Amino acid sequence: MASDTLKRQRTIKSPISYSGIGLHTGNPCSLTFHPAAENHGIKFKRLDVPNSPLIPALIDHVVDLTRGTVIGINGVNVHTVEHVLAALAGMEIDNVLIELTANEPPVADGSALPYMDVLNSAGIEEQTAPKEYLEIENTLIYHNDERAIDLVVVPAPVFRVTYMVDYRNPALGTQYTSMYDMAEEFYKEFAPARTFCFLSEVEMLKEQGLIQGGNTDNAIVIVDREVADEEFDRLKKLFGLKSSVIKGDNGILDGRQLRFYNEPVRHKVLDLIGDLALLGFPIKGHVLAARAGHAAHIELVRMIRKEYEKKKIIRIYQGKTSREVIFDAAAVSRILPHKYPFLLVDRIVDLSPGERVAGIKCVSINEPFFQGHFPGFPIMPGVLVIEALGQAGGVLLLNSVDNPEGKLVFFTGMDEVRFRKPVVPGDQLYLKVELEFFRRGLCRMKGKAYVNDAVVAEAVMTAVVRSREEM
Repeated sequence: MASDTLKRQRTIKSPISYSGIGLHTGNPCSLTFHPAAENHGIKFKRLDVPNSPLIPALIDHVVDLTRGTVIGINGVNVHTVEHVLAALAGMEIDNVLIELTANEPPVADGSALPYMDVLNSAGIEEQTAPKEYLEIENTLIYHNDERAIDLVVVPAPVFRVTYMVDYRNPALGTQYTSMYDMAEEFYKEFAPARTFCFLSEVEMLKEQGLIQGGNTDNAIVIVDREVADEEFDRLKKLFGLKSSVIKGDNGILDGRQLRFYNEPVRHKVLDLIGDLALLGFPIKGHVLAARAGHAAHIELVRMIRKEYEKKKIIRIYQGKTSREVIFDAAAVSRILPHKYPFLLVDRIVDLSPGERVAGIKCVSINEPFFQGHFPGFPIMPGVLVIEALGQAGGVLLLNSVDNPEGKLVFFTGMDEVRFRKPVVPGDQLYLKVELEFFRRGLCRMKGKAYVNDAVVAEAVMTAVVRSREEM
């Protein structure tokens, strides 16, 4: 991650609302954008659900990709978030709370433009914190051979997109577009592009409970098969229209005029930008896409997110100064009962009690175990790497309970233990442990040990916390 000194985080100046019906659910919905504090991110809240959780617009919360991107927590979902997220990304808004009175934002005209206009009306406020970017340094590739889908991200100084679709239909055919500057191009050239589908899909989608709010005013329906005259009456009922439905000389149902000669592929770019927003931060890189859709977009987001996690790990443990250390070696030795030569954590660099801990072990050639493991070919025993993870987990647990000085941590089990790479003298182990469960003294933790950005060992650990007096 890198901060751009020229740009700071942004939110909106005042709340503003927009109402309509959802594209797939057909439910009436009023959506309200609210200003949010720095580092809040983009979060949704369902007002129609009692005690509704805040749902961060992040990849971890994607629950469905059937013709749109759905996010949710504990069964509380928000459908088709990509158009709203694309509008926010296009305006470089980082922090906002979005309240909804139903489970899907209004479809508007099927594009992101109405949302951008609403947000412009609310006004944009620049905040103090710098905007964070992920700079793509290595080429990332996603390929689906069965569906001939290709997604590639290559290094670039700014965010760019090149997109190609290839449909076997004369009304659509092969389309191509590129966006080189989102700030300059997105509002006029891509945000107005409307969602689309093929006529042959309409009835199937309706039967699946989708596009319940779709009609020829908010979606482009491409006629990809022969339609008898008498069938248009049935289509009129299907879309709930009052007027007649016609085929249109341009191959678009009802003769709707395209806003761009290649409007469908431009909408694909819009969807991609909305899905990429689920990273939680913008990227600097050039995305090249061919024949992709929401499912492929999300797979790419997962790949990029892994790159972010690697960079985050390196930034945490290589970028910490002595002033940023939570616990130094002396403090760790006071917290843990272990002493030389079995204290395997040198410092704690990140700690959130009840959630996670990050520690460092500097592996020196002077470690006593190297004398016998192995002479002439020193390798840190894998069990000691796991022990180091356990000790870091002990720091986490003892900082999550009352009276930690009177408690001890005893490990009761190890599961899913994996040794990925050898650890040798000169390596610096980064120990990352997350608490998955902790109740009544029983806990379950997941730990990973890294050298640079590579996992060298991992394990799921169970333990109990007991009073020293009980022992």
